[in-house]
Amino acid sequence: MTELDKIRAAILQRFGSIHAFCALHATLNRTTVYAILNGRYAGNTSKQLGRIAAALDGDKANSNLPSLEEISAAIREVACKKCPINKHHDLCERCTELHVDQAKAALAVFERHINGELS
Repeated sequence: MTELDKIRAAILQRFGSIHAFCALHATLNRTTVYAILNGRYAGNTSKQLGRIAAALDGDKANSNLPSLEEISAAIREVACKKCPINKHHDLCERCTELHVDQAKAALAVFERHINGELS
């Protein structure tokens, strides 16, 4: 696995999407991040990859935050218990995409708060 692959995997594991990562890191240009991670950047790739890696390393300070998967599971557990469609209140997969989107939004708020962007 290349360094680029490792960084992409870390972004997706921690933030769920490259878009969510970029939204939380305003100092990084979204177009540049996508170009780097897709192997299509024409400029100084190592410099930009270093900037992306530094942003990820800075996020390690927020490692006390729950993961995207933990937040999504908590949302799913509550939502499925209150679901009017699922009469047995079992955990089904029907709304998984919605729960993941909600978890991404919650994680973004947590991280902005910890980074001092919200009071």
